Parts: sequence; C-alpha cells; structure tokens
Amino acid sequence: MINLRYHIVSLTAVFLAIGIGLTLGSTFLDRATVENLNGQLENLEGRLDERNEQIDELQGELEQSEALQSALDAQGTTLLAGRMDPVPVVVVASEGVDEADVDGTLQSLQTAGADVLGTWWLTERFLLEGDADVDDLATALDEPSEDPARLRRLAVDALGGELRVHQLQTTGADAPDEGTAEDDAAGGGAGAEGTPDTGAEGEAPAPDAEVTDPGDTTPGDATDTGVPSPGGDMPPLGPTQSSIPVAEALIDAGFITFEPMADGPEVPLLAAGVRIVIVGGSAAVPDDVFVQPLVARLAQGTSVPTRTVVASATADDGSVAEVVASVREDERLRALVSTVDGLDHFEGWMATVLAVEDVGEGAIGHYGLGDGASALLPPLPAP
Repeated sequence: MINLRYHIVSLTAVFLAIGIGLTLGSTFLDRATVENLNGQLENLEGRLDERNEQIDELQGELEQSEALQSALDAQGTTLLAGRMDPVPVVVVASEGVDEADVDGTLQSLQTAGADVLGTWWLTERFLLEGDADVDDLATALDEPSEDPARLRRLAVDALGGELRVHQLQTTGADAPDEGTAEDDAAGGGAGAEGTPDTGAEGEAPAPDAEVTDPGDTTPGDATDTGVPSPGGDMPPLGPTQSSIPVAEALIDAGFITFEPMADGPEVPLLAAGVRIVIVGGSAAVPDDVFVQPLVARLAQGTSVPTRTVVASATADDGSVAEVVASVREDERLRALVSTVDGLDHFEGWMATVLAVEDVGEGAIGHYGLGDGASALLPPLPAP
C-alpha cells in the first residue's frame, strides 16, 4: 500500500542519487582538468628553463663582447701610433654631443701624430632664441642686421671662409680654374640663402688638383674677414699658424667655446692645409642650425675634395646623425666630404683617423655601419 512515507522515501532516494551522481561526475572532471593543467605547467616550466639557459649563455657572450670592446677602446689607439704626419687638425663639435666620443677622437688623432689645434664647441647661443643672443651675434660680426637667419648665415660664411682658406693652402700646387682661396674667403658662389653653388659635377679630381692660396692671405697673417680682432696680447705664432679674428670674436661673445689641447695653442689658430673634423648629432644644437650649413660652406663652389671629415655617434635607433645623412644623400657633397657614422668606440675613432689621413690625398669615403656607409673602415695600404 502506497502511503505518504513511501513517497517521502522515494523522493529522498531520487535526490540522493542525483546528488551522488553530480558529486562523482564533478570529482572526475576536476581530476582530469587538474591533470591537464599540471601537464601544461610542466611543459611551460621546461621551456622556461631552456629560455633561462639561453639567456645566461647570451648574457655571458654579451659581457665578453663588452669586455673586449672596452679593452679595444682603452688600448686600440696604440695601433695608430705614429701613423700620420703631424698635419694640423681642428675639431668642430656641437654643444651637447657626447664628450666621450670627442675625447676618444682627439686622443686617437694625437696618438696617430696629428697636430690637433683644439676643439671649437658651438654653443646653444647659435639658436638665437633671445634678443640678447641676436644683439651679441650682430656685434661680434659687426653687422647691423637684427635678422637671426641672416646673422647665423653670415657667421657660417665667415667662419667657414676662414676654415676653407686654410684648407686650400698647400705648397707647390697651382690654383684650379673653379676658384681661389681668396674667392672662398669672400664667400664667392654662395646663393641668397647662403647655400653652396653646385659647381662642377662628376667625379672628384685627382689629389694633384689641390689648390694653393695665391692671394694676400699667407700663413702667419690674420685673414681679413671683416670682423675686428678682439685685441689683447697674442702669443707668438708658429711659422704656418694664423689667428682667427672671427673665431675669437665669437668666443668672446659666447657662441664658441674653445678647448685647447694640453700641449696645444691657448687660442684658436689655423694652419695651411688644416684638416677639419666636424662632429654633429647633438640634441642641444641641431645639425641644421650650424654644422650642416658649415659643411656646405666648406664645399661650395668647388669640385675639389675637401679636407673635411664629418662624424657623429650613431643614434639609439641605429640611424645616422642628420649632418652625416645630409652628406651621404647629396651626390655632390658625397664626392667632396668624408663621413663616419659612429664615434662611441675604437672602430669609429680609427675610421676617423684613417679618413683624416686619406683626405690629404684627395680620397673620400663613407665609413661605419649606418645607411650610406660603404665600409666599416677605410682600406689600409698593403704592407
């Protein structure tokens, strides 16, 4: 006989069966999931151990490479000892460039035997961001204009003219048809915006096309740039050295900071056949403010290779500095000016020394690992 108790017992049994089934089913499912997750975790731990081993191996290789690079940076300059004749060299660098890069270059040049006449640091005053900067530059140039662009252009032309005159001075060579050192000093061939004329196209001439200064400007005499000398007692000049009134005026006005070498002249001097190393890549004084126009000024109105090497440290993203890129991308400048795209290690310093040596023979090249470089280093002569 079915009664209420029977129904209660039956319902209880049904619910109990359902509960037991759910419990057993979920327990089995959880166990399978856990086993699967444990398998994946073990696999990931194994792969992580392999990656850690690879990282440790690469870290060891990196430390070894850095140690070798550091040793080469510290001792490599001895490989250059006595390599160059005591040719005059001036380094022009923008303020804000890594000083360690410039110091390594200077040390390498001196070790190689170059007569380094000091470093000319172009300061942030060339940005001409204030009226005082504009007024002081106008005074230094003895120019009444208050136009910042014009004043900066005149400064580039005056300073570049001085450098170019001394670059062109040699011995025993005739002046080429495209111009003389006097023409360069006067800024001949410059356009309205101070950009260089294109000059002759084609390949650079042979080294015997180097020019001499046939005019009144001779080594030992101050070149007339139209900028008055600041005066004061001057130390005796060497037989081939001359003072630079425009540079002295810009130094007095704070637009250039002159850093002499330990055994070099205490004031900015130039000499016949001087070779110029221009270092750009500064964030403080962008290349297009002064160093790019200066490079163009040194190469204006001529097809003769200049005694100029443009260099800079490579940027963090691997790109070359703007001034280096501008030379390499310009077909005409590329044939007249050598470039080096890295100065932070010995290979860059060595490339600069060898390039400075080569430009004296009219050989132009582009070195480093950046865009537009043709080789890491200039070719070494056969033993």
